[in-house]
Amino acid sequence: MKFWLRIALSVALVVLLFTYVVDAREVGHILQRFDAGYLLLAIVVVTLDRVLMTFKWTLLLRAQGYRLPLFQGVTIYCTSMVWGLALPTTVGADAIRAVMVTKRGFNGTDVVTSIVIERMVGFVLALALGLVSLGILRTIGVLDARFDSALYLGVAMLVGVTALLVAALNKKLVDKVVGRLPQAVRDWKVMHYLDRFATAYRTLGRARSTIAQFSALTVLEQVFSVIFPWTLAKGLGVDVDLLLLLGVLPISTLISRLPISFDGLGVFEAVFVGLLVLAGIGAEAALAIAISGRIIQLFAFLPWWFVHVARSGAVRPPTPSKELPIN
Repeated sequence: MKFWLRIALSVALVVLLFTYVVDAREVGHILQRFDAGYLLLAIVVVTLDRVLMTFKWTLLLRAQGYRLPLFQGVTIYCTSMVWGLALPTTVGADAIRAVMVTKRGFNGTDVVTSIVIERMVGFVLALALGLVSLGILRTIGVLDARFDSALYLGVAMLVGVTALLVAALNKKLVDKVVGRLPQAVRDWKVMHYLDRFATAYRTLGRARSTIAQFSALTVLEQVFSVIFPWTLAKGLGVDVDLLLLLGVLPISTLISRLPISFDGLGVFEAVFVGLLVLAGIGAEAALAIAISGRIIQLFAFLPWWFVHVARSGAVRPPTPSKELPIN
């Protein structure tokens, strides 16, 4: 979907939420009573979450022979998030992160591979957690039997994606599939990028202990992702059960990752609010949790952005070079 169409969809969904679903003034009143102590705790939680995400990423880079200090990694990660959230750039935060690391002398293909692997493993685990979430919401009565088909479809997707990831590690199988493609297709420039990526992917795939550690830390990261909105709810004085959030958040996050909106804006809020409303939480309170989460994330990332700007003098994000396979 075109970038500006995604922006338009995000704006449309937010407008619809504030026009037809919630009382905007009530949302504002709920946000105004945010407890300062929980505000600080929420910033700490989201910062720890980002440190953990960065550490996982550095493990993948280390498996490829690169060492990125954790402080520098967190600075790069959070800086790219600020640019990805606050600026209407046509490349996302991951692309900006890849450019920033490549400018430090890292091979572009290896960097992009580490980010793609990070996202692929994250997607598989997010899908698995999404299925757990459906099960939780089904068990506690938020969803009924009509959603069982979504559960079966999710299981099929999980098996299919996992099978593809495993199959891609088999060079002979991949070469056989590619060999059946027309010569004109094999000569495409994108196929050369894919070949380079496949080689780097298989190199990472052989580092099984790293992938296992990365996967375990990704599961741990989900704990922070659930504690964060729970902390927000406590700060806003909204009574939300932690088990309910464990059921709602992974599904909301998974759906918001569909490339149909700007950073999931509007999509996440719509799903998050809808599920919480089904569980008996007021729409205004649910939207206040979602909005405060986005605002606090941005404020948690800004200090790292200031560190980068102070060191580099660059206020705007770097642009990808032609050699970097993310254009």
